Amino acid sequence: MSDERKNEQVAAFVSYARSLVGRARWRHRGRKPWAVDCLGLLVLAGRAAGIPGEDFTRYGREPWDDQLRKTLRRICGDPVDDWRPGDVALLRWGNSEPTHVGILADHPLGGLSIIHAHSLYGVVEHSLNGYVSGCVVEAYRLVRS
Repeated sequence: MSDERKNEQVAAFVSYARSLVGRARWRHRGRKPWAVDCLGLLVLAGRAAGIPGEDFTRYGREPWDDQLRKTLRRICGDPVDDWRPGDVALLRWGNSEPTHVGILADHPLGGLSIIHAHSLYGVVEHSLNGYVSGCVVEAYRLVRS
């Protein structure tokens, strides 16, 4: 696949996720543009961008045995250190194991942001600084060179 096509896929992945900000509410195992969970957001954005991937909905509200990280590593390979828009961020709240994912994006005011499905507020976008930045454990690249 050409670099131009990869860039188009990344742009479409981020654009679709951003189009759901403020529009989609949170729903466990949701796979509809009006109701998604964090994994559902990745699945829908990936489909919209033509990024091949798998979907599975047999999971509880809280991952166990580090399954989220294991799944990302199986699908995407090793985590990346040079985070950029289109990467998938794995997050941990507090001292728990990672339980959440989001899509890194180019923040409209500069720097990176994260688009994710929040259980209280639906799909939201936050600047990737301060508290949220500290919650990112690893990032994975869906579209590889």
